[in-house]
Amino acid sequence: MESLMTWRFIFHHLTHTEKEVGMEDKLSEGRSGGMSSDEELSVRVYEVLDQVGYSQSMVQQRREAARERDVIMNGKREETTQLTAGSKGEGFAAPFESDTDRVFLYNYAVCRKPGNDSMSLPDTQYEFTMDGEHCHPGHFRQELIHKGTKENSNIQQALFVNDKSRTLISSELYRTSFIEDKTKETVSGPALTGSDENQSWDMVYALRCTSQQQLLSEWISRPRQHNWPTPDLVAEASKLEAQMVPVGCKSSEHKDIEWRVCFIPSEQRLTDSWDENQYKIYILLKLITKSQLKPISDEISSFLLKNIMLWYTEQNPTEMFQTKNLLQNVISCLRNLQEAIKVNQLPYYMIPGRNLLTGRISPEQQQQLITKLDELIQEGPCVVLRCPKVHAALEMSPAALAEKGSWRDEVEKLFLKTRNIWWTHWRPDMKKEEIDQIAQSDPQYMNVREGMCDLLWPQWREYQGDDRRDILNKKRAEALA
Repeated sequence: MESLMTWRFIFHHLTHTEKEVGMEDKLSEGRSGGMSSDEELSVRVYEVLDQVGYSQSMVQQRREAARERDVIMNGKREETTQLTAGSKGEGFAAPFESDTDRVFLYNYAVCRKPGNDSMSLPDTQYEFTMDGEHCHPGHFRQELIHKGTKENSNIQQALFVNDKSRTLISSELYRTSFIEDKTKETVSGPALTGSDENQSWDMVYALRCTSQQQLLSEWISRPRQHNWPTPDLVAEASKLEAQMVPVGCKSSEHKDIEWRVCFIPSEQRLTDSWDENQYKIYILLKLITKSQLKPISDEISSFLLKNIMLWYTEQNPTEMFQTKNLLQNVISCLRNLQEAIKVNQLPYYMIPGRNLLTGRISPEQQQQLITKLDELIQEGPCVVLRCPKVHAALEMSPAALAEKGSWRDEVEKLFLKTRNIWWTHWRPDMKKEEIDQIAQSDPQYMNVREGMCDLLWPQWREYQGDDRRDILNKKRAEALA
């Protein structure tokens, strides 16, 4: 376990190896202003995060690139709308840092609460009525009210008639109907997962839900002491459609026929509103969890941490979120996570009646997590030294770190640009090799791609080995992990 004395040694080393950077002067200014060593560490970690891929400009670049890519692909599909979800859609993860989560919504089906929406639908649409009786909050059975004239084999395969002669849609049958190759795809929650040598992805095939305001009525109206989210933000988020994903509550005996509601665009609008001090708390929570908690339980997901942070943002004043308080806020969030695990209760931010921990953590894992979180909390702000990415950056001189950070950001910007140009050449049913061939005849794509290769490996043009492409891909993945 790293101690505060270890941090002081590292920090002393950092601030005396590159005096020309002026860090000693900054420290003196901080101390004269009464900053403690914990606050100094917070300021330094805040700055370090900018250099390892989490600056405000890079977060915004990722958001724009992900949403631009969704627009590109949605313009070429008639039957589905794609949403990039999770940390990639929020801009909080580099391209090869975590799974890519994509949700595909069938455009010719609508789910809604009974009597919630009197607007008639075209005959092409499948219409489902949501029934939450005897379901865990946020979960519903769905009854087919109208069969759309637009045929859909996945929906047809998932329909069944229950003992009350009602036609329902099975979440399990719908989800598994999209499996094309059982040797390459696995089911995880509502998603089909896949991977290649560089990255992995989760694909969720979901249905649109237009009853979001009824479902969010408690969230919309609950009092908020600290004015976050603001009334305007609440109004904006509550107008965005919800999504019904094919998975039931883990503890339900009827989970195979239940569906879960989620609010992907609404939650993205909320995380978009976080300032730099707020989203960096979330980044650090994710990094700590990846190295310290994931080995105990894979159920401590980014989604759970996002809910911890959404509640924390709502329940604390703006003044709490200052750079010097960054690590104290992280410790407070770890305490909140520990308390949730102790009582096995973490309310979903959008529908508090839904417990995100239901059926997820075994008693043995629960005790191990509580013990590990005790250790992390007792360690205090120096817990960030357990994050390999942060620790390695802190050991570099500020000048060397700034140079490397500028390089990695430029690599990522070019990568995001090449990927979106590549997708402009995509058409449904095209194979990757076909798109590669077309993209390589596009001067704009090749110009940007070669610029990225020059940064990754200046000697790549002279190298004649057959594995040149593999080497470049490996260097790119290492730079943007």
